[in-house]
Amino acid sequence: METIAAGHQILAEISDSFNKVLPSQAARLLDEIRGAQRIFCVGAGRSRIILNAFCMRLNQLGLESYVAGNVPCPPAGKGDLIIAASGSGTTPSVNAVLKRAKEAGGRVALLTASPVQHLAGIVDLTVDIQAPNALVNRESQSRQLMRTLYEQVCFLLYESIIAALSENIPPEEIACRHTNLE
Repeated sequence: METIAAGHQILAEISDSFNKVLPSQAARLLDEIRGAQRIFCVGAGRSRIILNAFCMRLNQLGLESYVAGNVPCPPAGKGDLIIAASGSGTTPSVNAVLKRAKEAGGRVALLTASPVQHLAGIVDLTVDIQAPNALVNRESQSRQLMRTLYEQVCFLLYESIIAALSENIPPEEIACRHTNLE
């Protein structure tokens, strides 16, 4: 397949999957972010990389945000929101952090492509992403590798949240929070 044709197919996959995100779940996540004292982002692998970008934008909007496990990272507690991304819903390192966050009194939101009954009582809000969740996709909805479509839809959702949050903030105010040490 030609590169540009592959790109168009990928864009169509992203659009199709993003259109399946329930607006009510996205709205609840936005409300949780708006109401949080602090925000902690939790993920592994590529999901964590994408969450790093999201966390950076949250800080640029003036929201106190951290990537769990990074330095610095204060302890989470009551009033804090933990946003986790796990395509499979079974990432051991992510689930361990979610359990600790819940014990500390935080609220937990999980973006996943898999049912997460084993996290009942821990996760307060699930955002379902309709995308492959396995490392090897036998019945794939995507021609892309592994959980790539899931990660792309998460990134688009994060950017949509940033767009909604930044709507009434002057661009100059956001820009002044951008790093000057690059």
